[in-house]
Amino acid sequence: MPIKTILVPTDFSDNAHVAFEKAFDLAGQLGAKLHLLHVQNESTLRMAIKEGLLRDDSTDEELQVEIGRLIEERCSRVLAGCETPGGPIEHLSRRGDPEVVIVRYAREINADLVVVGLRGAGLSALIKSAVMGSIAESLVRKSPCPVLVVRLDHK
Repeated sequence: MPIKTILVPTDFSDNAHVAFEKAFDLAGQLGAKLHLLHVQNESTLRMAIKEGLLRDDSTDEELQVEIGRLIEERCSRVLAGCETPGGPIEHLSRRGDPEVVIVRYAREINADLVVVGLRGAGLSALIKSAVMGSIAESLVRKSPCPVLVVRLDHK
């Protein structure tokens, strides 16, 4: 099976960055098209608070613009200096449940491979994953194509 399209979901964590590096290398070797997808699963207000963007006079529209800029800036940092033989790297941000949105987007672009970072390696992360599940584990079960799971220590 030729791999022509690779999808890398990102939450901009170190784990996701290591997964992106692996996917970028693989895309270069295969001449595959690379897609970077960020899924915003928090409300704009919650994300603005977490990122320290909320002011007393902030409007919903201003917060949405600021969050959009922040996501675009983070995507630009990930993609800085990256070019693949498969063409420019597509990147976009969507809202919703990451487990649903990533699978839907993989189908939409006819992805041949999803490369995802595995979050956490400690006991608490393992317990949380066992109880609540993880995005990586969900993708392995639901993805329309093979999934490569990359641990942080795969640098």
